[in-house]
Amino acid sequence: MTDNPADIARLFVDLVASLSAEGGLVDAMDVIVRGTTEHTRAVEAAVILAADHDTFRPIASTRERTLDVEEAQIGASGGPCIDSIRDLRSIEVPDLREATELWPEFVATAVDSGLGAALAMPLIVDGRAIGGLNVFLRTPGRLDDDERSFIEAMAQVLAISLQERNALRRQEALTTQLQGALDSRIVIEQAKGALAQRHSTSVGQAFMLLRDDARTNNRTLQETAQLVVRREILL
Repeated sequence: MTDNPADIARLFVDLVASLSAEGGLVDAMDVIVRGTTEHTRAVEAAVILAADHDTFRPIASTRERTLDVEEAQIGASGGPCIDSIRDLRSIEVPDLREATELWPEFVATAVDSGLGAALAMPLIVDGRAIGGLNVFLRTPGRLDDDERSFIEAMAQVLAISLQERNALRRQEALTTQLQGALDSRIVIEQAKGALAQRHSTSVGQAFMLLRDDARTNNRTLQETAQLVVRREILL
């Protein structure tokens, strides 16, 4: 455990950098579990992602044995991390042995791995838990407020970055849809002009020809217009 401000600053730089990279979510999760064990009294940490309400996958952990603990709660569909994801709240277990009745398989595996306490936090993005962070202490006890605040700050950086990424993707999708609509309109106008010239009629009458052919042949207006412009059909 280290409280060196430079080390903590470097950790957050690494976290932001990994989130900025294409496909960097897994790297970001690794930064979080590493930071948790380096800058708090936690000895192990792991991240579980939620595909849906009942499907979970471990994505990052400090050690292989931590994955075994996470697999135990996934297999039993119960444990502090899974429950925190489902309930959208942090769950603290100061003494794992006292939670045996609640999560027997998880507790047995965790205790056999030499763990004494746990803290689970949901990773919330746009109001939905995309996963959860599970933090373990060697002996029964609790993380102090500063340690919890540090872990929550990492989770918030993750959430903010993913929210911005989702917002950007939504905006890009909207821009693509708008551009598609504009492109479609341009093709339709070109087809109307071609038909109006060919039949020596108004663009209004030309549009009627386009629309009628599209309906008759179960095509969109854009598809019919493209065929007219490419001279693949003659109306």
